[in-house]
Amino acid sequence: MRPISIENPGNTVEERAQGALWGLAWGDALGCPVETWRASFIREVFGAYVDLPSELPLQALAGDTKRLSRLRPLGLHSDDTQQGLALVACALEPGGWTRASWARWLVEGMRRKAWRGYGRNFKTAVQQLAKGGAPEHSGSASAGMGAAMRVAPVGALLRDSPAELARVVMESSMMTHADLRASALAYAVAWSVAALVRGEATDRVRAGVASAVWEEESRWLQLVEAWTFDRTGEHLVSDTLAALLEGPLLPPEALREHISELARPHLAEGFTVAHPNQGFALLGGAHGLVRALTATEPPGAVLADIIQQGYDTDTVAAIAGGVLGARFGSGWVPRARLLDAERLELYARALVTRNGPPEALDGFMQKEAAWTAEEQRFQAGLVGR
Repeated sequence: MRPISIENPGNTVEERAQGALWGLAWGDALGCPVETWRASFIREVFGAYVDLPSELPLQALAGDTKRLSRLRPLGLHSDDTQQGLALVACALEPGGWTRASWARWLVEGMRRKAWRGYGRNFKTAVQQLAKGGAPEHSGSASAGMGAAMRVAPVGALLRDSPAELARVVMESSMMTHADLRASALAYAVAWSVAALVRGEATDRVRAGVASAVWEEESRWLQLVEAWTFDRTGEHLVSDTLAALLEGPLLPPEALREHISELARPHLAEGFTVAHPNQGFALLGGAHGLVRALTATEPPGAVLADIIQQGYDTDTVAAIAGGVLGARFGSGWVPRARLLDAERLELYARALVTRNGPPEALDGFMQKEAAWTAEEQRFQAGLVGR
């Protein structure tokens, strides 16, 4: 692993493009062992959680069936990275990304039991597509982070094609998460990654992302085309990003308090606390993106700090990791700790060459289904101990 500091970001387009994928995958895998845990329990079990552990804390979790059943083999990516890889492969197919092709990837992944760790909103949307539902009407009414978690590599891939980037990110997001807040946050992540990969200074990205999102929100609010989605959020994502990114940079704890304050009036029923790592676009999504754009520490330290807060650790860290990779390159990621590193390398290189998918649909499904089956065997073995 090549050393990197906050003063020495990855200085080539190639390094930054690949970093968007490696950072996502590492944030995902790093956050997986403590996914859904509270910060106090993470400290109780691990002390300071700063790196992927060398072994799982099975003794500390003895008898805790719920937590044991969620553990994954250390270094295995979850649905966050899975869906990011699928989006890249789909976009690199002959003819490029289309609604029909993305629907085919989503449905085949469910049919062949390749997807893992997905939420009920994703499942409901894919079921609608499997029944022949139109992509324009398939998305679930969710303002979660499931679209934002997967788009960083697409930002790197389509870095020179702003109109195509907007189309792919917004339409692929709406097909699973039919809420403008979820899709606009995904666009904010992808737009930021694209700008960083092209070499734009981070302060310019911070200054420009809210207005870019505002324009895309406006376009979708005025669409004549009959997409079914929740429009009530209007410009909430762009307004939130503007409030978080204008003025002096806030230290991490103050930033988290500000995120919670801004999101609290917009929480859906069932959210009891406005925790900055909760699975809501204006909480965990904003936290991952803004923390990555305002960090003054090395990227690994940023991810550790995010994960130490608990809750949706893998997804928030995946969002932040993709942006950090686009900002600092890929040299800081300990690739050897990732179980499927050789295959991830193929996808990272594809973001540079852009001359065809690293895997066809069938090959992708075979390999991801095998990892999903391995994860299920692993979890069954832990619960049955």
